[in-house]
Amino acid sequence: MRHGVTLGATALALLAATLTPAAHAAPAAPPTAVASASLPAAASPVDWKPCSEGSPAPVSPVSPVQCGTVRVPLDWKEPAGRTIDVKVARVPARDRARRVGALFFNPGGPGGQGATMLQYGAADTLFRGPLRDRFDIVSLDPRGTGGSQALDCGPVLDPGQVVFPKSPREYEEMKRNSRARGERCLARHGDLVRNVDTVSVARDMDAFRAALGEERINYHGVSYGTFLGATYAQLFPHRIRAMVLDGPVDHATGPARFLREEAAEMEGEFNRFVAWCAKDSACALHGEDAGAVYDRVVARADRTPIPAPGTKVAAVNGDWIRMVLPEQLLRMRLFEDAMGVNAWVELAERLAAADRRNDASGIVEGGGYVGNPDSPYTVVSCLDFPPQFTGYADAAARLGQARKAAPRTGAAAEAWIMSASCADWPVEATNPWRPTIVRGAPPILVAANTHDPATPLPGARRLVGQIAGSRLLVTDVNGHVSYYNSACARERETAYLISAKLPARLTCRD
Repeated sequence: MRHGVTLGATALALLAATLTPAAHAAPAAPPTAVASASLPAAASPVDWKPCSEGSPAPVSPVSPVQCGTVRVPLDWKEPAGRTIDVKVARVPARDRARRVGALFFNPGGPGGQGATMLQYGAADTLFRGPLRDRFDIVSLDPRGTGGSQALDCGPVLDPGQVVFPKSPREYEEMKRNSRARGERCLARHGDLVRNVDTVSVARDMDAFRAALGEERINYHGVSYGTFLGATYAQLFPHRIRAMVLDGPVDHATGPARFLREEAAEMEGEFNRFVAWCAKDSACALHGEDAGAVYDRVVARADRTPIPAPGTKVAAVNGDWIRMVLPEQLLRMRLFEDAMGVNAWVELAERLAAADRRNDASGIVEGGGYVGNPDSPYTVVSCLDFPPQFTGYADAAARLGQARKAAPRTGAAAEAWIMSASCADWPVEATNPWRPTIVRGAPPILVAANTHDPATPLPGARRLVGQIAGSRLLVTDVNGHVSYYNSACARERETAYLISAKLPARLTCRD
């Protein structure tokens, strides 16, 4: 669920992320920390300025991007207490005469920096045509990220740390690493660490809505952004005009089922990658068994870490290589086309370099969760998606179930990354796993792919059952997020957002 677009930069570290499916949990009441009436009734309008003013970050060369801030309570349970500033951005609609309204966008995460992405030109990559013409595209950097008091607590997973514990001793070591990160975070940032959960961000989003002077919002959220959108719909159903939740996260799944389902789909996607390599000469491993190459590289790195010259680390172990899959295997074709890249071509080249030249520098430079200093990802995950381990036996059982579901890739899935990073987080989860029951909202469109290794289809089906009046658009394609991988899905979602009418056909095949 990490990912962000840096348009105009050298590479694409993509958007949204990965949460999954619902489990058998009793319906929970909506979060009630603060009543809707306590939101600012007359929020101060945003003081918009060109993003280039006072900003070191690049701005879109195409569209005029405006930046500003919205002041919100640090703790929404104490609205009169300490405040923080949240960075917001807006790209005005091109066709002002036919403007529909504001389209709120969240790119996933946890921790996706929507305002910063707009500043880099994402509106013109993501929302071409009618959406770009008829909506003001707006977003925020969620509290604790980017321009909204970014957290800096160290990497998601420390290089060299135990990721997949094989004994009670290693399990305790994994917990110690988690606690150390959390304590470091608390020492640096204090109460902000306790108040970056999704409910708080949803309330920030409504404060932004009020500051824009919009009675109702249109929303497009992908991956983790679907959880933010569903949470907003649960809290403020009357504030929605149209809402798309694409690549859905079901907050009722629970950590064990999350891992089991995601691991199985990740293995399926890896097998599709292997089959592609066998057929396509664009694969650097064409003519070889790509799966056997992967196995060989991981086994070698388990014995002796593979050098990564010219990178931030000397060498990478097998766990590091396993942990690149949840990010580097994902297809997001909309961005790939825009950047002129192919995720599978790049993954094959990195594996080939590690196998043939004993060089893992591409694996490091291509991203992943080990050594990546994406602190908001961890902090939000720990507050919203806690691992809920009961001990080593529980952790070992989950790893065993993942290996059964995915004999080759095992627990190399984002679900386990989140659990390992949060194994002994020193802050109690403020918004733990539970259903997101939505009543009283207009019809919401949920979209999912038949083969999404980050947010598998079963979770989308269960989420639709929690949102009254919603419908599920299923796209027969692999990759993460329908909008990113299917022209048909983009057309259906666009038409719905403009008309607020659910599509008559709820299947897509490009």
